[in-house]
Amino acid sequence: MKYTLLLISILIYSIGYGQSLLWSDDFEATAANWDLTLQTGNNDINANIWEISDAEGGVTPPGCGMASNGNKTLHVTCQGVTCPGTGAIYFAGDDGMFGQPAETNIRAALVAPVVTTGETQLELVFDWIGVGEANADYAELEYSVDGGTSWTSIWSQTPGNVCGTGQGEWKEESVLLPVGAENQADLRFAFNWRNDNNATGTDPSFAVNDLRLYSNAVAGTTTADFTTPSFNICVNDCINFNDASVGTNISAWNWTFNGATTPTSTDQNPTNICYPTAGTYDVTLSITDDNGTDNVTYQIMVSTCTGGPTAAFSVDTMVVCKGDCISFTDLSTGDPTSWSWSFQGAEPSTSTAQNPTNICFDSVGVFDVTLTVTNGSGTDQIINSVTVMDLPEINGYGDTLIDIGGAAVLLAEPIDPGILFWDPEETVDCPTCLEVTATPLITTTYYPSLIGANGCIGRDTVLVMVNFEEIVEVPSAFSPNGDGSNDFVHVLGIGITSIDFRIFNRYGQLVFSSTDIEEGWDGTMNGEELNQGVFVYTLEYSLIDGTNGTKSGNITLVK
Repeated sequence: MKYTLLLISILIYSIGYGQSLLWSDDFEATAANWDLTLQTGNNDINANIWEISDAEGGVTPPGCGMASNGNKTLHVTCQGVTCPGTGAIYFAGDDGMFGQPAETNIRAALVAPVVTTGETQLELVFDWIGVGEANADYAELEYSVDGGTSWTSIWSQTPGNVCGTGQGEWKEESVLLPVGAENQADLRFAFNWRNDNNATGTDPSFAVNDLRLYSNAVAGTTTADFTTPSFNICVNDCINFNDASVGTNISAWNWTFNGATTPTSTDQNPTNICYPTAGTYDVTLSITDDNGTDNVTYQIMVSTCTGGPTAAFSVDTMVVCKGDCISFTDLSTGDPTSWSWSFQGAEPSTSTAQNPTNICFDSVGVFDVTLTVTNGSGTDQIINSVTVMDLPEINGYGDTLIDIGGAAVLLAEPIDPGILFWDPEETVDCPTCLEVTATPLITTTYYPSLIGANGCIGRDTVLVMVNFEEIVEVPSAFSPNGDGSNDFVHVLGIGITSIDFRIFNRYGQLVFSSTDIEEGWDGTMNGEELNQGVFVYTLEYSLIDGTNGTKSGNITLVK
């Protein structure tokens, strides 16, 4: 067991004695060594792609994500009309709603072999950033020893940490390679990205940098370790803990937080651990992997702080479309007692709530969001910006009045490039056409809509009013003789949503009943044909406009 008193958080990384660097890649001048286009499954029209550039710049862990810093990375990015930007961002699909699927299965593979002949105990170390969606949108590290014909997965991405700015946080990863990777003349690595089309996911997608392959790594080592933003906090502060353990197939994490409101956790990376009382408290992490168990204990020092607060906040997204409304979450430390928000270009423009919601941006541009926090010891302020993108322009034509059962021709005129669709689509004949025929049964507002190149959706409205008329009838006679004409008696009408249809013989005996408007009576009872005669029906019905009614009458069965 390791026991450490930390007054200042110091992160130390050391390579074990005797390790040798066999190969490395920082992606600065090695793009030709990678094939970024290997499809491993279905890839839809808006599938995401691999890219090597500094659009998602490499940052030394545990730094926050940064663009265009001159440090190239291998990362997953989006493409096409649904792509709102650059860097490690991805399109998570449309969930089958707008005809813009984005399921992705694509591998970026090293095509320049790494030679490990005579080398054993291999360890691959790399830096990465990413969130995605657990078990749905993620990257896997793979290796091959047969020239890329077959691949074996040895590591999978789980959602990483996010900085207070909303950017992802870089992390260093260490993976011990299987024995099968040793003593090979053609060892290759690959990263395989996959995402579904459920429209759910969080940027950044995945980026990797600074791959380093070592030999003579310490095999079978199980080392528990963790980090936290600070081991010195104030009373009532809440902090997160990040697992930094090294092992082979770690399967269990057991945390103990003395003095915290959450005394234990089995999460890999516990969050929101709060300390209500001043003092020095042990934090213990015990891990279990294929080699056994290990544990480590650090101490958290909780003080009654006399200084002012430190302002910080997070937001649903830093990039929105015109008209979007988002929420903000206070992450300030130091026990602030009041919050003053200023939202440039938004409505409302100010708030004193700790966590404001429904802040709407109706103007295009880059707008400052300012949070000022105060307590009895002082004040602090932080300013971040929200980017508001414009909506593509589209016009709709065809406002009209029709009779029930009629049709209206509607027109859409896109002003900007993009992908057209009509909403609702159920009562138009072509949801993606410029000219459509609409057949609503009740007054309906149609929205000709356009997905722009930035992913925002512009809309116009076309109103089709329906002169609703109650039309519900039951034929007075039918002839079920099998000639294909008038063999069944049905309830007839327009806009009927439900029925209770019953037919009785002259003795009051029920011979037929149905709640299905498509089902008619064929003149039989219990499978036997009935004689010619007059029958009585009752009908209860509901219409699409919400009205209800009843009818009754006679039906003549003619032979």
